[in-house]
Amino acid sequence: MKRSVAKVLIAGLVSLACLQAGAESKLEYQNRFRMMLDFAVRTNEYVRQHRSDKSLASYAAEMAALNARAAERMTPPKRYSQVHPHFLLVLENIERSFFFASQGKLDRYRHHQKVVRKELHMLESLAEREGLELYLWRGDL
Repeated sequence: MKRSVAKVLIAGLVSLACLQAGAESKLEYQNRFRMMLDFAVRTNEYVRQHRSDKSLASYAAEMAALNARAAERMTPPKRYSQVHPHFLLVLENIERSFFFASQGKLDRYRHHQKVVRKELHMLESLAEREGLELYLWRGDL
């Protein structure tokens, strides 16, 4: 009896893992992509405007790291396979820039912000080519 219960539990866990590892639908991917990118861009702008607040930058780095890790687990539809690496680079470099801002290392912060700008530009171009609207927030908080 214990063996059959264990087999059922293992089979259930394997099934769940297979479902989570599968490619997301186009709509699921687009929704998460837009939300995560919007969060990153808005947070980035807020931290930029309050760069001297090291505790804010530290908190933002923690949140950005969670966002970047979640994005790493996403499985893009084939159509967005060229977009996704640039998406990851934007999120990861935003997180790194926040970390360096929290340490007061503004030269490293600026370096990663430069990478963010380049990757955002590339991401916008690729997304437009693939018909993926970004709805990037642009404005003052």
